[in-house]
Amino acid sequence: METNLDEIRDTMCGAMITNFEKDGYLAPIVFFHKGDDILISEIPNELLSTQQGKSMIADTIKMVCSSPETTAVGMIIEAYGAKFDKKDDSNAKDIMSGKKRVSDLEEKQDIIIMIFSTPEKEELISYVVDPETKKVGEKFSSDECDKMAGTFSGFFSWKKD
Repeated sequence: METNLDEIRDTMCGAMITNFEKDGYLAPIVFFHKGDDILISEIPNELLSTQQGKSMIADTIKMVCSSPETTAVGMIIEAYGAKFDKKDDSNAKDIMSGKKRVSDLEEKQDIIIMIFSTPEKEELISYVVDPETKKVGEKFSSDECDKMAGTFSGFFSWKKD
């Protein structure tokens, strides 16, 4: 039975929201659609705490994505988010250059994120959350936010060469 990738994305996004509303937090996970199966694995928090750990996660995901049977990959994590009016904002420049982390900013929001990648496109789906009340609010990223960069992007880039 072939599974529609949009259905997988929507199901996993719904599960992300439901789990946060139930628990007020999310265990970080990675999931793969391979053949007719969906494989889900928890990501150890200590790997997400350093750039080296994040690179190890990304390299592992890219290795799994190199298999022709892998048609989608996703990550669900908690994070901090910040919005800037202009790209020339000093905080935006510091974040983009790596001089600052979003978690270091005074004005930031708790968010939950799902990255969903297929060989054709990558999507970032994120929501503002309140861990104390376990509420999921408005979407954090706009639908126009279709360009992704960074450690957790380009999982299927090998198929585009």
